[in-house]
Amino acid sequence: MTWILVLVAGGIVGSAAWAARRIVGRAHAAARGLLDDAAVDAESRKKEILVAAEERLLATDAEADEREHRLDEREAGLEQRSRDLDRRAADLGREKTRIDRGLEESRRVEAATQRAAAETRQAQERVQADLERIAALSRDDARREIIASVEAEARVEGERIARRIGEQARESADRQALQLLIRAAERVSVRDVVETTVRYIELPTDEMKGRIIGREGRNIRALEMATGIDLVVDDTPRSILISSFDPLRREIARVAIDRLVEDGRIHPARIEEVVLKATEDVDLLVTHCGQETAYGLGLPDLHPRLLLLVGRMRFHFWHGHNLLIHCCDTARIAAHIAQEVGARADIALRAGLLHEIGQVESDASGPPILVSADLCAKYGESAEVVQTIRSLHGDTEEQAIEAVLVNTARRISEARPGARKDNLAVFLERLRRLEALTLRFAGVERAFAVKAGRELRVVVDASRVDDERTHALSKEIARAIERELAYPGPIKVTVIRETRAVRYAV
Repeated sequence: MTWILVLVAGGIVGSAAWAARRIVGRAHAAARGLLDDAAVDAESRKKEILVAAEERLLATDAEADEREHRLDEREAGLEQRSRDLDRRAADLGREKTRIDRGLEESRRVEAATQRAAAETRQAQERVQADLERIAALSRDDARREIIASVEAEARVEGERIARRIGEQARESADRQALQLLIRAAERVSVRDVVETTVRYIELPTDEMKGRIIGREGRNIRALEMATGIDLVVDDTPRSILISSFDPLRREIARVAIDRLVEDGRIHPARIEEVVLKATEDVDLLVTHCGQETAYGLGLPDLHPRLLLLVGRMRFHFWHGHNLLIHCCDTARIAAHIAQEVGARADIALRAGLLHEIGQVESDASGPPILVSADLCAKYGESAEVVQTIRSLHGDTEEQAIEAVLVNTARRISEARPGARKDNLAVFLERLRRLEALTLRFAGVERAFAVKAGRELRVVVDASRVDDERTHALSKEIARAIERELAYPGPIKVTVIRETRAVRYAV
């Protein structure tokens, strides 16, 4: 019984202990749950506090940025006002300077007015004295004397004004013309070439000279008969000389001799055959040269006959100047000047290229310029081009601006260094004619053509020519040179008047 009670008591105690442990476990679990909830809640509150702090920090930064932006705008406004004040101060300074200049100008005008009033009073006094002097004259005599005096004064004043206006206009025109010509010359590639009427041919050996001469000179005679040239064989080693005034014949002879030397078979029959073939090849070369020149200048619509004449100019020369180079230079310069001044560049270009084709037309007679105009009219060129070329002749008046431009471009091309090849006698004769023309004028003592005829210095008698007359005399001499002489480029006329006062101490 006791044992049973002990067991029962032990079971009760175990159950109580198990229940207590269970309660304790539940309490621990509840405590852990409360701790976890407290931790989660604390972490959440921490995050909320951090977010709120960040938001306040951002708001503070934004407010600071906005305040800084307002400060920058205010500072920029102050700087702009400062600049406006500085600009207004500068404007006021300039206005003050302008007012000061106006006051100074007013003082000068006032002084000039006072001087003019004084001169007027002096003039009135002189007129009054003249009236008092001529009071004893008749009415007609007094009128004539007054008119003569007024005319003399008006003439002197008119010459002075005309001279001043002329000098200003000439300086402005010279400046503009010089700039225009410089631009035209820069745009055109001009080559200094002087070609002659002879041409040397290099031979491979001296033995070839004898083969070209042939037995008893048969080969050289056949060459001269077939080509129409003079073949000079001298002591110059390994070379012969072709001489002819016809450049086409010289070119045909050169091509034929080169082929004979290359072939090695040199006899009269072979010479005739080779010369005939060389003539055909040179004709093809002439045609190709004309076409290439026309296309190079932008004129592909030229008549085939005009193209042939243009190609022939490559082998013709005038005063030592290659005719094709001269015409191409003239065309380019005239076209460029026409573009600058607003004229028709196409007419100037065509007229500049075709104005010398009359020199290479073998069947024509008469002045080459007029022959060129007739050929252009015959082969379909426009009336403007024909009239422009015809105006280049000295007896025809220049009616269009394009004719003036082509004539100017032609003079530029002719006057450049190396373009012309005048001999010494012709050059000296031109200088003598220039000096002789000047000595015809009254009051001229001596005349000197200097700087290769580009300047004329005239010494006048100081007792016969006064200062006012020297300006008029220089103009008269220049006009006489333009009318009576032909010359390349401008000639500067300088009239020198010297007054010397000589006394002797004895």
